[in-house]
This record gives sequence, structure tokens and C-alpha cells, in this order.
Amino acid sequence: MYDCISIGSSLVDIFVSSQDLGVASDKNQHILSYGDKLELTDFHIFSGGGASNTAIALARLGYKTAVISETGQDEFSDLIIRDFEREAVATQLLIREKLERTGGSVVLVAKDGKRVAMTYRGAASMLDPYDIPAFWLTQAKWVHLSSIAGQKDTLSKIFQTLIKDQDTKLSWNPGKSEIELLLKKTFSFEAIPCEVFFVNQEEWSLLLPVQKLILAHFPQVIVTMGEKGGEVFLYGKKKFAFEGQASQAIDNTGAGDSFAAAYIAALIDDLPVDEAIVWGVRNASNVVKFYGAKTGLLRRYQMLELLAAQKK
Repeated sequence: MYDCISIGSSLVDIFVSSQDLGVASDKNQHILSYGDKLELTDFHIFSGGGASNTAIALARLGYKTAVISETGQDEFSDLIIRDFEREAVATQLLIREKLERTGGSVVLVAKDGKRVAMTYRGAASMLDPYDIPAFWLTQAKWVHLSSIAGQKDTLSKIFQTLIKDQDTKLSWNPGKSEIELLLKKTFSFEAIPCEVFFVNQEEWSLLLPVQKLILAHFPQVIVTMGEKGGEVFLYGKKKFAFEGQASQAIDNTGAGDSFAAAYIAALIDDLPVDEAIVWGVRNASNVVKFYGAKTGLLRRYQMLELLAAQKK
């Protein structure tokens, strides 16, 4: 039995940063000119993707974790698998397709840590219902679902499997494609067995037409607002707002995944929601201090030391 199975994308992220990159206040301004060369101040290659990030985050916090993703059979896939094996994430449910290419992103990081990502999803968008092992889902304490490129049939299988099994809890951090499905009411909200729903402030605003349905059917809704903190809704009512933790951000990639993973970890330990929030904030605030979504992920002893110091 696994503590958590993480479903979603496993990609390779290529990070490039330059002091010349920044946010333009005027939409008519340009960032790059055709034919120009831009000097970089840093360059990194890491594994990434929602499933990969959350699986490794949970493994570092001491939980038995597996991942369900689809990759190609190529060097990028090898890099991803090496990271899983190094962090003791089970790969027996990972799908490697010979005729597909592993997805990846090129991430442009500005001076303030904010970024623009250009993503080729490749095999990560090919996860189909046959790739979802219903038996293993029902043997896990939690299933964490991130973006799977809006694959409706695959989502249906996950929801149908878990709605029949009350012992496995589902947390969901939808991507853009899944948000579009929610707005179209592709699925009956009663048929989505989501215990914890994670979105950022921008995504929550997009979901305005269906916010009431989400609050009525998902027991815990967490809306994150970056360094500002966020809001917690429990059983349809706003329970409390929480503050973020100030940190010198280098790259905010993976902040949402690290928050969600630590929050789930605390719930696995039967901690109350307010403590789960603290776990999430601590993990996310450390991740943004480094390039990549995994470098700054806290290990269990680090998390416990930080929490103990905070209580003094």
C-alpha cells in the first residue's frame, strides 16, 4: 500500500535566467528581438511536472509514494527516472512509450523569480484510461491528481474508481485544461470525489461561474496567493486566511506543488487544517529559494526542525 499515488505529468524543465529579462508594464513592449542574442546568467536542467514534483516532495517528507505518468523512452525519461529512484519514489506504475517523446519546458526566469514557461507536453498528454490501475488507486491512502491535459476519459476513470472507494482520498490541483472542463460542467460535481481542491488566485477567478458548486461539493478548497498567503474554505464556508512566508525568491516554479504535497503530508499524519497550512507554507517558501521545483523541497527532519523552532 502507498501513502500517496501522484498522477499527472513528469517532464524535463530547462531553466534560463538573465538580468535582462523582466516584466514589461506596456503590452506594446517586446522582450526579445528576432535575431538578437541574449546573455544568460544561469542555466539548469531538472526533472519537473506536477506528478513528479509532488511525488518527490512527499517522498522527502517520509511517505511511501508512487507516480503515474507517461514518458517516452529517451534520455529525458532516463533523467526523470533517475530522480525518482534517487528519492525512493516507486516507478512501477510509470508508463514509457517507445513511439512517444518525453515532454519538457523551457522556463525563462526574471530577476524577481517570476517566470514564463513554454511547454511541450509530449507523452505527458497521452495518459489514457488503460494507464490508470484501478486496483492500485484503491490501495493508496491518498491519490493526488494534477494536470493530465484535460483527458476526459482518464479523469472519468479516476473519479469513478475513487467514488466507489471511500478509504482512498483524492486531492486535485487542476491545470488549465481541467479548469475548462469544470467551467463546461463536463462532469457532475457530485461525481467528483475530491476531498481537497488546490488552485491559485488566478485559477480561482477563472472558476467564478462554478465556485458555488465547487464549495458545495469539495470539503476543502485551498486558494493560494503566492507570497501573500491564501484562503481556506471548509465545507462551503471561508474558514480563515493565511499569510505566506517572506523569502528571497529566485524561481517560483513548483511552489504550488510543494505546498500541496506538504499539506497532504500533514493530513496523512492526521494533523488539523491549520497545521497542514503551516507545512505547506514552509515547504513552498523554501522551494522558491532555488532553481527548479525540487532542489528546495524539505526533508522530514528539516520540516520538523523548522516547525519546532517556530513554536519556541
